[in-house]
Amino acid sequence: MAALNARKTGVLRNVRPAQRQELEDDVVSEEGSVDEGDQEEDHESGSELEEDQEEVPQAQFSTISFGALKQAQDALSRKRKRGSDTNEDQGEKLEALRKRLREIKEQKTPKQKLEKKQRKTGANDEPLAPRRETAKVTEDEVEEVDQDSDSDSAPSEEGASAARTSKHAPAAQSTRHQVSRKRQVIDVPRRVVRDPRFDAIHHSSTPNHNADKAYAFLTDYQKSEIAELKAALKKVKSEDEKELLKRKINAMENRLKAKDAKEREQKVMREHRKAERAKVEEGKMPFYLKKKELKERALTEKFKSMKGKEREKLIERRKRKEGQKERRKMPMDRRMGAV
Repeated sequence: MAALNARKTGVLRNVRPAQRQELEDDVVSEEGSVDEGDQEEDHESGSELEEDQEEVPQAQFSTISFGALKQAQDALSRKRKRGSDTNEDQGEKLEALRKRLREIKEQKTPKQKLEKKQRKTGANDEPLAPRRETAKVTEDEVEEVDQDSDSDSAPSEEGASAARTSKHAPAAQSTRHQVSRKRQVIDVPRRVVRDPRFDAIHHSSTPNHNADKAYAFLTDYQKSEIAELKAALKKVKSEDEKELLKRKINAMENRLKAKDAKEREQKVMREHRKAERAKVEEGKMPFYLKKKELKERALTEKFKSMKGKEREKLIERRKRKEGQKERRKMPMDRRMGAV
């Protein structure tokens, strides 16, 4: 050390100590070089070991699927998010919720046994109500804590997941979709379409004569149409067309006659019911007309409404018709004798 100080000051008193000092410095430098060489060898051997250790997990990572890596990454991000976002208040809330969930789980097993027994015996489900209420309360509290933790997260993470926090939560709609401008201001009552053909009013047991009065003009149309067909029959020369027109005229006239006969019977029935109603009020028993008596009365009404010549023609036609019926029923030998 003295030699070094002397070198620094530039004063050299003895030559021999300087040589010794130089020898010592050479030895020290050689030892330092040896140590440095050993350190380099150790560093090279350590780097080789590290490379070997790094190659082993790389070979293992090559066999892992991308799905497993993604799940691990999501789990790590969730843990970091929870660790960074939770504060003391949230930690206390979570601890209280965990304790409450443990208590509910402990109470759950005896209640499940009771429920099974009640189902077997057919008892009411009233004991289930308190358990459902507690479950709802815990779910609501868990949702509140989740909302508090999510509110502290970054906006990119909030917009990333549009899924509901639970199946009971309302569905979230994206703000990108425009809301319809149409609004139902006044609720208009729905129009009920009614088909009169299938209405109970029109299929009642008592006949309704209002429709006949309302559509009475149709009979006038039919009569005018018959008159037109008769006029056309006189002008037509072809036999085929004449036969066709005659059939149409006869069909329409028969329809009108049947309608008149039906109306006549209804009129007779109305008059009879009116008379019987008055008798029942006096204390007499009601008398119900048979179909045969109804037809006879309707026929007498028809004769009364007809003129003299029409009545005579009708009587002759009916006599001829009755005579033909009797002749058909008569045996052949008697029929030949009558001729």
